[in-house]
Amino acid sequence: MTKRYRNLIGRITAVRNMEAALRLTSAGKRLTGGYLEFKEFSALNLADLAREMANGSYIEGAPHEFHIFDPKKRLITALPFRDRVAQQALCLVIAPIFDRALLPRAFACRPGKGTHAGVRQLQADLRREGRGGAPLYFLKTDFSAYFASIERPVLWRLIEAKISCRATLELIEAMVPKAGIGLPIGSLTSQIFANLYTGATLDRHLQQTLRERLWYRYMDDLVVLGTSSEHLRLVKQSIEDFSRLELGLRFSKWQIAPVSRGINFLGYRIWASHKLLRRDSVVRARRKIAAYRAAGDHERLQKFLAAWLGHARWADSANLIRSLGLQLNEPKGRS
Repeated sequence: MTKRYRNLIGRITAVRNMEAALRLTSAGKRLTGGYLEFKEFSALNLADLAREMANGSYIEGAPHEFHIFDPKKRLITALPFRDRVAQQALCLVIAPIFDRALLPRAFACRPGKGTHAGVRQLQADLRREGRGGAPLYFLKTDFSAYFASIERPVLWRLIEAKISCRATLELIEAMVPKAGIGLPIGSLTSQIFANLYTGATLDRHLQQTLRERLWYRYMDDLVVLGTSSEHLRLVKQSIEDFSRLELGLRFSKWQIAPVSRGINFLGYRIWASHKLLRRDSVVRARRKIAAYRAAGDHERLQKFLAAWLGHARWADSANLIRSLGLQLNEPKGRS
């Protein structure tokens, strides 16, 4: 992380960038009160917002907070529509900058990456590394309360290592204060900065210091492959110490096991030859489908199935889908 970017605020608040931010933020929100209120005088509202962002007078509005269960309880912070436009405009410019600081095996919130890319890479490596018949093991770790544990002074050192534009830094600080701990779940900036937090630190420790080549990270979920459980125990101890001392992060759980047991990663249980949905995902899906059918709530059932089947069809799930009385359409490009 050597090059620092200057004079970014003009690009962030340019008319074309602000209009693009509005279009992206409006997707799926065109019936909400926030969108309709902003859209009524959109040109004026965008101009006022851009001016505040540029001159340092921008103040973030009060968020709406609520809990979801997916499956564990999470506090979600939903910003007013105007502030989501501001975050989108900022992230359109800074996201590519921070993305270039990440290594190829970080898969969260990046163009051309994502959950399916992470699963494909892990399964391809399992097939290749297992050809010689040598034993193969995996280390799986998960951080406790990842977003809530991010130390903002540490994060800000990473931000300032890439950006020197004073006005842009002031804008970021209006969204993410320098002092304190934690990032809110639900903000676009939180996704980018949470990915940077371990991507510019722990990932480099893994690849450059420990010389590990077979690792896969999706935000706070990490998998490392190795040829012995003893070696992976040393890796686990090293990244646990590094995360605690340098980042203030602690493991909530970890596992070392032969790959023959299947690797739980990104919603799937993965082997070299096939992949299945995780058992808890199947149990939750059965319960929701049964509840929606019993209540006759066809609209919510269809919305749920559209999302869940999109995930399920990337696994070897034909028999499961049939057992639920659903129609099977094979996805394109499944691996």
